[in-house]
Order: sequence, then C-alpha cells, then structure tokens
Amino acid sequence: MKPAILVIYLGEDDPSKNTSLKMIRAGIARRIEPRRIRGSPVVLDPYSKEILGSWLRGTIEHYGLVVIDGSWKKLSPSKTRGVRGFHTRLPPLLAGNPVNYGKPCVLSSIEAVAAALYITGFNDLYDKLLGLYKWMDTFHTLNRDLLEDYASAENPAMLSRVIMDYWGESPPC
Repeated sequence: MKPAILVIYLGEDDPSKNTSLKMIRAGIARRIEPRRIRGSPVVLDPYSKEILGSWLRGTIEHYGLVVIDGSWKKLSPSKTRGVRGFHTRLPPLLAGNPVNYGKPCVLSSIEAVAAALYITGFNDLYDKLLGLYKWMDTFHTLNRDLLEDYASAENPAMLSRVIMDYWGESPPC
C-alpha cells in the first residue's frame, strides 16, 4: 500500500525551486492545511525528541507522512507545534541538494521525505523521489550506508547505537 505524503506548504521560498511543490506536481504528495489532518500521521519535525525508525512503518502506511515545507532560516518550533500527529525527527543525514550539499541535518523537503520512506521500508516510493532531481542520486550516494543501517534498526535503542557508531556522542542533530 502506498502511504499518503502530505505537505504543509508555508510558501517561504522560491516556488519554482521548491521540492515539495515538485512532489505534488508529480502526483507523489498532496498539499494539506494543518486543520485538515485526520488521525495521527507521522510528522517530520526537526525539533522533536523522538527519532524516526522502521517501527513507524505501520503508522505511515495507515495515517500518512507529513512534511512541513518552510525555509530553514525561518523555521521554529512554533511552526510545527500545532500540527496534529506523531512528531518525529530524522536521524542525522547529509544533504545532497546544491544549496546545502554535505551539511548534516539541513535537508530539503524531498530529501527528508525520501529518507523517511527509505527508513520505514517504502523503497519503491523512495526510488520515484530519486528520479525527480539529478542531485537526489547524490543524496542517495552520500547516505546509502546510513539509510540502510537506520532502516535495519528494530527499535529506538538499536537506532541510538547506530547513530552513536556513525556520529559519536554528539550527533549533529
């Protein structure tokens, strides 16, 4: 079953370069207003204490995955606080996009959605996202081993060990 990818679009950057809008145009995601969210989808929230892992596959399959698309320069906890769902952040990954290439944890919306899908086992949809931008192959190359190891962690304790093995005692995010 293909999960619903829901985009809360804040309109804070150039729409012609926006990765969420491209996912919407490709029919992979749909735009939604926060008040229209039903159930308890997984919400990608960089301020959450919870880390996304493979055990959330059923929640994503049933309720969907929400990405809040806004500028990193303007993002704050207040913009994610009122969004209904299970808030979780991604484990550390490197950006492959041209603006933030190689920076840990500063992913574009498409990179964040792709990572969440890979970690939770939606590899067919992940592959579709890779095809939307040439630089998504770079994202995959930079993070292939990390994504595989994150996806194989069966619980939060195992995921924490994987993160510590890669990033040490102080992960970047």
